[in-house]
Amino acid sequence: MDDNKQLKGVVLVRKWWPILASFGGAVVMLLAFFIPSVQDQWDRYKSRKVIEEYVSLGDDLLNEERYKMAEEAFAKAFELSESKRLDIEVKRLTAHVSRVHENPDWNSHISDSLKEIDFQFLLHFQDDKNDQNHRINTLNCYGIFLARSGKLKEAKAVFDEALGLDPKETITYVNLGNLLDQQKKYSDAEKMYRKAIAIDANNIYAHYNLGLLLELTDRPEEAKKELTRANELETKPNE
Repeated sequence: MDDNKQLKGVVLVRKWWPILASFGGAVVMLLAFFIPSVQDQWDRYKSRKVIEEYVSLGDDLLNEERYKMAEEAFAKAFELSESKRLDIEVKRLTAHVSRVHENPDWNSHISDSLKEIDFQFLLHFQDDKNDQNHRINTLNCYGIFLARSGKLKEAKAVFDEALGLDPKETITYVNLGNLLDQQKKYSDAEKMYRKAIAIDANNIYAHYNLGLLLELTDRPEEAKKELTRANELETKPNE
């Protein structure tokens, strides 16, 4: 009797063994498919590390106002991410549109690489209260772009939007002053420069542009005072 039970048990195991073996093989294959190898994980880690190094480099270059090089660093990081990191693309666009500052001459030619859609795309992703400072910066860049493109009314509206977000942002007043100066509205332009100085007495751009305006309107002594102050701030930026 016991021998029969043992025999049946052996037969049962033999019947089930191929099924169990197949099931075990399938599990192993699934695990191999879903769990990356150690080498794959290491490669991904190194790739992420390189991407973040390029992003960090881009951030540093952007802070140093080296916009073209910053844009190139972000572009490389975006490429390495296989075009999947939208946050990096936003950083690249930020550096790209900031290139309006490369030539300080208000009436200078706009680079052909700058397109209006770049500003609009960036503003679309900065439509958030938590991103207000970046949006103000983009609006100021956009306003400069529009002004240099001859779209003065549109530029004024963009600068006004920036002021609506932060009425104490001095660079917006300076840009408005430049826009009004461009239209030969010298009295209004002067008010904008002086407003910027009232908010920040050490704003070099406000002093410099006000000095040029005073010189243009035949007030040499006042102009000299403002230009001298601008020069002092440039040589002693931490004053």
